[in-house]
Amino acid sequence: MSPSTVPADAIAPGTAVRWYRNFDHPNPLLKQAPTVAALLLALAIIRFVPGLTPTQPTFVIAAASVIAAATVLAALLSARGQLHGFLVLLIPMLDIVGFGLFRAGTGAGQSLFATLILIPVVWLATAPGPRYVAVVFALTSGMVFVPYLMHPPENPTELLRGVIAPLVYATVAGVINELSRQQRIRVEQAEQLVAERTAALHTNESMIAQLRESEHRYRTVLESFESLWAAITAQAVIATDRSGMITAWNPGAERIIGLTEEEALNRVRVDSFFAPSVLEALANTTDQQRGGAGSPDTAVVSRAGSEPREPGDLPAGIQELFARASAGLTTDEDLEIMTAGGATIPARLTVTRRNDGAGQQQGYLLVVTDETRAAEVARMKDQFVGMISHELRTPLSAIIGFIDLLRNDPQQPLTDDQRDFVDIIERNAKRLLALVGDLLFTAQVESGRFPVELHHHNMCETVRVAIHSAMPHAAEQGVTLTVSLPEHPISVQIDGGRIGQALDNLISNAIKFTPRGGRVEATVTETADTVVVSVRDTGIGIPQDEQGRLFDRFFRASTATANAVPGVGLGLNITHAIVVAHGGSMTVASEEGVGTSFDMTLPLTPRTQALPTVSGAA
Repeated sequence: MSPSTVPADAIAPGTAVRWYRNFDHPNPLLKQAPTVAALLLALAIIRFVPGLTPTQPTFVIAAASVIAAATVLAALLSARGQLHGFLVLLIPMLDIVGFGLFRAGTGAGQSLFATLILIPVVWLATAPGPRYVAVVFALTSGMVFVPYLMHPPENPTELLRGVIAPLVYATVAGVINELSRQQRIRVEQAEQLVAERTAALHTNESMIAQLRESEHRYRTVLESFESLWAAITAQAVIATDRSGMITAWNPGAERIIGLTEEEALNRVRVDSFFAPSVLEALANTTDQQRGGAGSPDTAVVSRAGSEPREPGDLPAGIQELFARASAGLTTDEDLEIMTAGGATIPARLTVTRRNDGAGQQQGYLLVVTDETRAAEVARMKDQFVGMISHELRTPLSAIIGFIDLLRNDPQQPLTDDQRDFVDIIERNAKRLLALVGDLLFTAQVESGRFPVELHHHNMCETVRVAIHSAMPHAAEQGVTLTVSLPEHPISVQIDGGRIGQALDNLISNAIKFTPRGGRVEATVTETADTVVVSVRDTGIGIPQDEQGRLFDRFFRASTATANAVPGVGLGLNITHAIVVAHGGSMTVASEEGVGTSFDMTLPLTPRTQALPTVSGAA
């Protein structure tokens, strides 16, 4: 859009309109004003200057009439607001004709007013397009040659003047037309830049508004976070950098650990709150989870004000926790935390990776939950279970003893029916005694009083004995029982009685959950430093979402309850406790309607004599 096409209402409201602004977008009447002024001046000169009498007054009157008609047309178009179009360009064409007549009436080629024709020529030449240069040439040629129709040129010089003059006017018109075209291009470019700048300003304004809105939301979120951070008092939330130095400390951490935020942020490293034995146990536990040999370093506890150390200087246990968090794994550990006063409290530690807004790792986030109350409740519960179990064990033993006396009393032999009744009583009493024994066992595990006596055993022979003992039960249930053992013996340090108990539980469970006609298989395989005992069946299987709870106390899978399989949910908990006490691990794979496989992995040589803590849900 050129300046001449900008509407009047495009001027910003409130802008003062000066008189000279009309020249930015002149209307036809304003453009006609120089022509009218030149004509009036020429008429005045003719009237008042002696010796300038018109040679053809009729042509002068016709010229004034044509220019007057052009001026009336300009006034009408201006009143209508029409600034462009053929009618507007018709005005300078009429002016050229008018000044041509005026020239003819004031001496033709000798006229003093011949150059007045340049005024409308300039107007017409500014119109877009080279065709108006041709119009100028045609009109000015007619202006020059019209007088020759009445008075032919007397010599070639006058004729040559009649040819050269239109060429000069056309050349001037061409130059003006080209300058006008370049000016229009510059104006369009300027307007485009202005439009782009205006759009950029609108975009910037929009972005500023969005930034202000985002800032408002950020401040709202920040205030909410700060309120939430200050409200967390039941748990200690600790943020560290990648080297373990504390960078954030919430009120819960002040309450549980006993350091103020100012003290905690004074170059304290996170391993300050773990005893060396805990750090060593963490390193051993993580090594066992990865299946590698543990090599814990001696932990060095950093204190407030100590110099920061590189991540590689962290104790092995903390390094392992951080490595798992860096890999995107959430780590939960039950351990003891040291307070600022030197006391220890049971706690649950959760370690996760801490990233910035761009997803780059900045450090770690540790959440410490005080488990003092939970530990006390668990202790009291286990104490209660142990006490009740002891109280039940004594009368049950007496019942079983008197049943034996009753059955074998020669003075009063039992009838067949009475013997059947006594067998039923004895069988159920022994089941109840076994259940009491299991409860005592789990109570020992939970209280940490579960010793294992390690001796060298041939694992193949241990599995073979367990299979032989389960043969009658398998035959009674109609289940095929097989075993696959390596030809060479596998020597392993285990508590033979406890591992035998674990194998009995696994094989018994497999037979119990396998329908008649199914198959149970036990296999033994050896790796570089472990032995794996697998018990697989073709039974009813376990739902996927329940497999993570199989080792909890008193938990029974829905497939077991739906099929009315007897049990109380302690066998797998006890088996898992025995395996963990040997420094091993258990895994399960199962599919409903296809079968289940339990893998019991034991180290050939125990890595530690310390008893790992085994958690179980009551």
